[in-house]
Amino acid sequence: MSWLIVSLVLALVLFWMVGAHNRMVRLRGDVVRQWGTVDVLWLKWLMRFQGAISARQILAWASEAEDLQSLQDASDGLIEALSDARQQTLDGLAMQKVVQQHEALMACIDRVMLTAPDTVRPHLQSAQNKIVQNLPLALAPYRQACAAYNEAIGQSPASWLARRLHLRPAVLLRFAERTVLEVA
Repeated sequence: MSWLIVSLVLALVLFWMVGAHNRMVRLRGDVVRQWGTVDVLWLKWLMRFQGAISARQILAWASEAEDLQSLQDASDGLIEALSDARQQTLDGLAMQKVVQQHEALMACIDRVMLTAPDTVRPHLQSAQNKIVQNLPLALAPYRQACAAYNEAIGQSPASWLARRLHLRPAVLLRFAERTVLEVA
């Protein structure tokens, strides 16, 4: 009789472990899927931005070429960071690199707008405003997925299983607050 009780308890623990594992894997998949949405939005914006830079480079005077090249380099850095994050979705260092490169690009746009001619400034401001408006909307489902996943791997006794499976928490991306500027 005691072996039956022990077998039943072991079976319950095993079923719980399989269910908890499946839930954590499903939630982790949701985080990856939501990151894909953010990644696509960012890449779409960056491709349009780089196309606009390339078109203006052809028409640029020598004084503007350096500014345009710095914008190109900053957007290339963000594309590289996004590529790394795509390969390592839950890696904190890869996600931090995305945030750093994003902030570097925004600062570069701000810097170039100070010296850009009046014909170029509205285009840069418009591009910056589009990402400032659209990125938080795309990040909202990603942050919800991260919160659900992090909560699942942090709850007891599932946290014990998560540690044994080497499941790390998802990183919530935090950006500096920016306001949308009016395009003149």
